[in-house]
Amino acid sequence: MCGICGILRFEQGVEVDPAQVTAMSSSLLHRGPDDEGLYINSRVGLGHRRLSIIDIAGGRQPMKSQDTGSLQVIVYNGEIYNYRELRRELQGLGHTFKTESDTEVLLHAYGQWDHGCTERLQGMFAFAIWDEKNQSLFLARDRMGIKPLYYHLDRKAFVFASEVRAIQRSSLVQTGLEKSVLDAFLTLGYIPGRRTFFKGIRKLMPGHAMTVTAEGDVKSRRYWNFSDVQPANLTFADAMKRLRELLRQAVQMRLVSDVPLGVFLSGGLDSSAIAALMCQLSEKKVKTFSIGYDTDDGSNELPYARNIAEAFGTDHHEFILKPYDFLDAIPRMVEMAEEPLVEMPAIALYQLARAAKPHATVLLSGEGSDEVFGGYGLYQRMLMMEKGYPFLRFLKWFPRHLGSGDRISKYMDWVSSPLAARYRGTSADVTERIRGSFYSADYLRYVEENRYTDQVFSEYFDDVAHCDKLSQLLYVDSKTWLPDDLLLKADKMTMTASVELRVPFLDHEIVEFVSSLPANYKIRNGEGKFILKKVMEGLLPQEIIYRKKMGFTVPTERWFAGELLEPAKDIILGGRLMNTGWFQKKYLENMFERHRRGKEDYSRRIFSLLVLYHWLNIFT
Repeated sequence: MCGICGILRFEQGVEVDPAQVTAMSSSLLHRGPDDEGLYINSRVGLGHRRLSIIDIAGGRQPMKSQDTGSLQVIVYNGEIYNYRELRRELQGLGHTFKTESDTEVLLHAYGQWDHGCTERLQGMFAFAIWDEKNQSLFLARDRMGIKPLYYHLDRKAFVFASEVRAIQRSSLVQTGLEKSVLDAFLTLGYIPGRRTFFKGIRKLMPGHAMTVTAEGDVKSRRYWNFSDVQPANLTFADAMKRLRELLRQAVQMRLVSDVPLGVFLSGGLDSSAIAALMCQLSEKKVKTFSIGYDTDDGSNELPYARNIAEAFGTDHHEFILKPYDFLDAIPRMVEMAEEPLVEMPAIALYQLARAAKPHATVLLSGEGSDEVFGGYGLYQRMLMMEKGYPFLRFLKWFPRHLGSGDRISKYMDWVSSPLAARYRGTSADVTERIRGSFYSADYLRYVEENRYTDQVFSEYFDDVAHCDKLSQLLYVDSKTWLPDDLLLKADKMTMTASVELRVPFLDHEIVEFVSSLPANYKIRNGEGKFILKKVMEGLLPQEIIYRKKMGFTVPTERWFAGELLEPAKDIILGGRLMNTGWFQKKYLENMFERHRRGKEDYSRRIFSLLVLYHWLNIFT
């Protein structure tokens, strides 16, 4: 796992300043504390920070290759899990290798198959290759968006990096708030699609590659998608057998490492399944890491994680997160995530990664299972509403403030809209009726004129208009919430601690296979992740498989109604946020009072405003 960056200048006679690339690379130290490297050649400069995982001695970057008759130079972040198979295939085609690294395999794969190399890769990656012969940069990002890649493009230069901070350090880019995505953040808790919270900085989309020439010509293409996967004609028993094989294969591939491994263990189905498979497949004792809280409100999952650790005999480690540790960590979380996230578990993940670092450099997690197998209860509620929509759509004409509280407003917006207009992901918090109370009149007009969120979701729903409704929901979440929130959180929080995170459930072969299965293999009789649960029977205890889903919980409802209420209130109702002119103060005061009295849980919206406050302080 690493950090990459680079500059390509378009102006004739203007060369890259090595100091600029050095500054960019230095800002990525946390992503790669083990080594650094630069490549500077006239109009192009590449930088790399390395976290050594495979071939510690031989995998230094930037790495050069001249075996194909022309110079090619790569900077790469990630892991190619099938690199050994690709290496053997390339050797059969006449390629020779000097190292045991997957980086060299990737470089030779480009030399052999050019831009088509991406389709042959199985893993998580973001890379850039300077092709001297073609005078162009070729960049690609993995299928699911596990690894990030940002860029800035103008008439003078193309600047890219694993993180926004490196692009800012180039001194070639002036950034500020991208106002058009503010509503997306407040609504969803993240920024979907190509745009970021930073004006002038974009994301290379998952499953996409792009070519940038020295003259400034840019071409982008999507090299992978799963919207048109053909239905699998398999019995449930055969589907279970195939899924069991794919899960074992995915975990086995992710155990390749020259440094210690472990697993984040919450005690839920997903992380317990990964831990159990690791224990079956690993020759070494598996290390497990869990975080909990001093609380008796049901949010503490440590007892469940402890039961799994004892059942499989792991080397188990536990850590406790306290309320003020949580509040004090928000600015650090915002700074390292760069893009604001309403992900309260991000702080727990960051603290856990820091605690795990002395014991393991590579950690596996159960991330992505819900989006692949249909684990969120919201999916079932949406499908039920879909059945009743023809009879309920007239409710959209009811008064904006019908009922009391935002829960009623949100429900009214849901039941009065068709699926493609209603569904904005599992994290959607602000709907049309809520905006009318939450936003100021001026900002509400701006939002209604700049419907960025709707545009992004409409495109994805169009991709799968031919699919069943559950497949539509899973596809949309896999293209938005998953890469732009969950995976961004997972990458940034673990890399801040110089830890590599691997996510077996998002192996693209698993994603393709499960998407080919009938909806009732995924949700049946009110049971989400049905086929995964059946596959895990006999391996995990029944009480783990079928207990109520909690996720990576943090007890913020209680904290924000208790010891953190006044500190949060002082920050949000203070000058910085109120002076923006975006919000109605009366609404915010009422929000705090209702939360304090237990009338409604506003912890998510409180947290989103705290994150926004700190983002403005740090980045503007």
